[in-house]
Amino acid sequence: MAACMMLAEKNVPVIWIAPEGSSKPKPGESLASSAVPLLKTLGLACILEAPGHRKVEVLFSSWGTDQLVEQNRTGLAGDLGYVIDRSVFENHIYCAAVRRPEISRCFDTAVSLERSHDSWTVTTNSGSQFEGAFVIDGTGRHSAVGRKYTTLNRSDKLAAAYDFLIQVDQDIEPTPATLIEAVADGWWYATLLQDRRLAVNYYSDPDLMPKGLGHDVETWKRIIGQSRYISRWIDTGGFGVSRPPSLASAGTTYLSTAAGPGWAAVGDAAAAFDPLSSHGMTSALWTGIEGAKAAALWLDGTSDPLMQYQNRVAEGVSQYITGRAQIYGREHRFPGSAFWQRR
Repeated sequence: MAACMMLAEKNVPVIWIAPEGSSKPKPGESLASSAVPLLKTLGLACILEAPGHRKVEVLFSSWGTDQLVEQNRTGLAGDLGYVIDRSVFENHIYCAAVRRPEISRCFDTAVSLERSHDSWTVTTNSGSQFEGAFVIDGTGRHSAVGRKYTTLNRSDKLAAAYDFLIQVDQDIEPTPATLIEAVADGWWYATLLQDRRLAVNYYSDPDLMPKGLGHDVETWKRIIGQSRYISRWIDTGGFGVSRPPSLASAGTTYLSTAAGPGWAAVGDAAAAFDPLSSHGMTSALWTGIEGAKAAALWLDGTSDPLMQYQNRVAEGVSQYITGRAQIYGREHRFPGSAFWQRR
């Protein structure tokens, strides 16, 4: 969506091919404060003022220590970011995008791409065909276009089990906080949304998660019970665990080259980061904007911006990998754990 809107700003006509979005809630409630200037670039400065979003006032963590450490935004030089309702957030951007006359929306799935010397032909599941001089790959971790022209690298196989818990006891006032807790086989993330749901995410490697977890609520309860602070928050906040979690890939993947003549990858298609970074959506916005800028200049006959975009993405991946190793390296309580040994 960011790429489409930026191309529209450059008066480049866009065909946006993607199926209708799913109504199922998906994880991604943390938005870094660095996303704010990116939203302003898209003319969406007011998006975070909408109901459903809030500034992070306090962050608790149990990482490298059994104690619960508090970080409060009071006195900090910068913000701790935002907790957002992702569905509301994405719908706001979607509505802004489809209002642009430069953007043609195609509710379909691209099933094949063929390239001639100076153009692409994209065929959709329904048999429709579209031609264009440039393709932007926003297909997520699958990297449908990028993997045809370069290597898709995978640093780990991290997986997420997640759910949005409803308060059973409405008489309890839930704490508007965010909590991160490291455990023997992975780590937990939980945050209270504005509608009083508690987003709960558990991250581990697939081989360390119980088989059938996505269909077994009792196993899900047992795993929650093994945590120290997450389970306490669920119990004292009056939240109920009534269904098994949804599962999703959360591993680190990135293309060796994020762009080439006539194409660029953006979002998770270019680089998908461990959720511990809390920069997934910020990176998606940035790559969408910068990838679209580079595409517009390439269409005008300037190829250097594509190389510059590629180099900036590669630099970001390198910095992320270094930072991730440092953060995981702070946890020393589980020396015999396969999860922590792998990191």
